[in-house]
Amino acid sequence: MRTTKYLLYTLKETPHDAKIISHQLMLRSGMIRKLSTGLYIWLPTGIRILKKIKKIIEKEMKKINAFEISMPIMQPEYLWKESGRLKIYGDELLSFFDRRKNNFILSPTNEEIITYFVRNERYSYKSLPVILYQIKEKFRDEIRPRCGVVRAREFIMKDAYSFHINQNCLEKTYDILYQSYCNIFKKIKINFHVVKANSGSIGGNISHEFQALSPNGEDEIVFSSNFSYATNMNLAESLEKINFFKNYQSSNIIKKNLISKKKLIKIPHQKILISNHIKTILVKTNAKNKYNIALLLIRSDHEINVFKIEKIDIILKPITFVNENETMSILGIKNNFLGPIGLNVPIIADVSVAQMKDFTIGANIENHYFINVNWDIDLPLPIIKDIRKVTEKDMSPDGMGLLKIRKSIEIGHIFQLGQEYSKKMNASIKQKNGNKKNIYMGCYGIGITRIIASIIEQNHDSHGIIWPIGISPFEVAILPINMKKYIDIYNLSEFLYKKLKEKKIEVILDDRNEQPGIMFSEMDLIGIPHQIIVSPRCIKEGNIEYRQRRNKKSIIMSKNKIIDFITTILNKK
Repeated sequence: MRTTKYLLYTLKETPHDAKIISHQLMLRSGMIRKLSTGLYIWLPTGIRILKKIKKIIEKEMKKINAFEISMPIMQPEYLWKESGRLKIYGDELLSFFDRRKNNFILSPTNEEIITYFVRNERYSYKSLPVILYQIKEKFRDEIRPRCGVVRAREFIMKDAYSFHINQNCLEKTYDILYQSYCNIFKKIKINFHVVKANSGSIGGNISHEFQALSPNGEDEIVFSSNFSYATNMNLAESLEKINFFKNYQSSNIIKKNLISKKKLIKIPHQKILISNHIKTILVKTNAKNKYNIALLLIRSDHEINVFKIEKIDIILKPITFVNENETMSILGIKNNFLGPIGLNVPIIADVSVAQMKDFTIGANIENHYFINVNWDIDLPLPIIKDIRKVTEKDMSPDGMGLLKIRKSIEIGHIFQLGQEYSKKMNASIKQKNGNKKNIYMGCYGIGITRIIASIIEQNHDSHGIIWPIGISPFEVAILPINMKKYIDIYNLSEFLYKKLKEKKIEVILDDRNEQPGIMFSEMDLIGIPHQIIVSPRCIKEGNIEYRQRRNKKSIIMSKNKIIDFITTILNKK
C-alpha cells in the first residue's frame, strides 16, 4: 500500500471529548470517527485491524468445529416476551415497529433468536453437541456511552452458542470454549485474566469473564497473590465473611448482666469519626415486602455492593435509594442522621457491622447520634448479609494474603445457561428412548471492538500506539527521506516495497512529499511495528536504517540484508 493511495486521516490534536488514551489514539490514528454519542464510523486503518482479529477468532473456531452463521440484527419482540427478558433487559433495548405495526428490537444479544432457530430445526440427539457462532454488529441503548468503543451503543461482537443433551456434555464444551478463548487472547497478545462472574441479564448459574487489565477500565477484578482466587468485584468476598458465617450461630438469648452504655450526643455530622460509625442507607423494597422501605447498615469507611444487595429477596430491583427529600417526607430526618433505633422496618446489616462494638449510629434527630451502642443490648441483631465491596485490606478467601484489586475491561464472557431458555421457549429434543427433553445451552461472547481499545490501553507510549505483531494495520513501513529529490532513494524504496510484497508482507510505502518528522510521527502514531528508513546519509555507504517501534532501537545494516532480516523477524518464508 502506498500512502498516496491510502486514507490516513491522522489528527495532530486530541479531540476534546476523548478522555481515555485508547479513545484518543483511535481518533488520532485515523481508526474511527464519531458520528453521534456512542456511534462510530470505522475507517480503513481500523478495518484492517478488525479483520485481523476476526481472522484469529475464525481460525480458532474452526479448530473446535464451530459453524459460522449470521442472524438478523432486527429481532421480533415476542421472542423476548417468551424468554421473559423484555422487562429484565430494561432501557438498553431499542424498540421499534415496522410499517405493519409489528414490534421489533435492535439486537443486543441473540439467545432468543438462536433458541428459536434450534427448536424449529428439530436437532437429533446424535448431532449434539453443536456450536454455532457469528461475528456481527450489535446495539445497546447505553444510558451513558463513554470511553470511545469501550462503552459504545453499537459494537462488533463474536457470539457463540452451544447445544447439548445433558449438563455433562455442556460442561465439556464449556471447558473447550474456555480454552479456545484463552488461545485467542494469547494470540492477540493481550494481558488478560479469567475470573468468576455473575451472569446478569444473560442468565445461568456459572459464568467466567475474560478481563484485560487497564487503569481506565470500568470493571474491577479481585484476586489473591497466586491467583487461586479470582472474581469480579460483584462476587468478591473476604475471609472475614466466610469465617463469620461459618462460626455464626443465630441466638435469641438476651445477654444478661450487661448494662447499656448507650448515650445520646449532639455533634455535627462533619465531626463524626468514621472508624467506628455505622452508616444507615434507606432503600425501597419490592411487593413481596409489607414495608415500602428497608435500612442497610454499613461501616462508614466501606462502600456498598449494589449487585449483592439486589440479590436480597425483599430489595427492589434495580436498587432504588431513597433520596433526601423522600427521607424527610417519610421519617422527618435528613439521611446523615438516620439510624435503626426505634424504626419498625427491615434492617439489613453487613457482616462487618454485626461484629462491631461500642459503635456510633444516627439517632433520627438532626445533629444527634447514639454512641457506645451494642448489639443484643441496645439493638437486636438485624438480618446479616454480605453487602459491601471488598478492599485491599481484606484477607483473601483462599488464605493467600491480602486481596488485590485492579481496574479492567471485560473483553469476553462465557455462560453455562443450562435449560433456562429451552424451558421458557420450549426448545426440546428427542432422546434415544424417544422421550422429549429440554435442550442444554451455553453462550460465549467476545467484544471485538473492546479488544482493540484494550490492546491500545496496554500498548502505547507518548508517540502513539504500539501494536503487537499480527494485529497492526501494516507490518512494515518504508520511510524514504527526500524520495522526490534523490533517484537512488526512490529506486531503493521501490525495490524494497516490491520485494516485501512478494514475500506477502503487509507494507506501506510513504511516497508522499512530506518532511521526515511528519512521516516518522504519523507511523509512530499509527503504531507500525517495523520501520525501514531510506536516507541519503546511509545509502551513500550502501546501508539502510531499521527501527523497531516498541523500543525505538535503530540498527544500521547493509541494504542487501534488510529483506532477509525483516522476513526472519516476521517468520515469513
